[in-house]
Amino acid sequence: MLLASVLILFSCQFKPVYKSENINFKLCSIKVDNEKNPATLYEVIFKNELKSILCTTKISKTNYFLKWTITKNYRELIRSTSNSTRRYEETLLIKFAIFDSKNNTSVYSDMVTAQGAYNVLEDELISTIASKKSVELEIATIAARLTLDKIHLFMLKNENSEL
Repeated sequence: MLLASVLILFSCQFKPVYKSENINFKLCSIKVDNEKNPATLYEVIFKNELKSILCTTKISKTNYFLKWTITKNYRELIRSTSNSTRRYEETLLIKFAIFDSKNNTSVYSDMVTAQGAYNVLEDELISTIASKKSVELEIATIAARLTLDKIHLFMLKNENSEL
């Protein structure tokens, strides 16, 4: 079954979209802005993850700048009747825009949201720190990947445009 699927994909000249040289070159020409000082860990993780997945090779020519901001929100989802267990949701809202480096005009802007939840148990200190840090790291990574997906879909839709 797997072999048949692979043969069908290759017979119709299937090529993974991330291997498109034109799009790959454009992705590599995007420079991600640094985080603001002082930065939180999730901002640093988001920036580093986005930089690493945008381009795996080093290209010195920068045609675009990606500017971004992150807003972090919490909300309580569930509280037990004894108040010993609670569940919280953490949300990162990333607003980003890509600017042309020649004339500083906006080429594309959008936003992504990444969410995660964690429990606060009776042993609040240990359980909360571990759960909260884990969720924070994961949703920052997911947000970077969602940002790349949005940029990539925009490029595919507008392959012959300026970006």
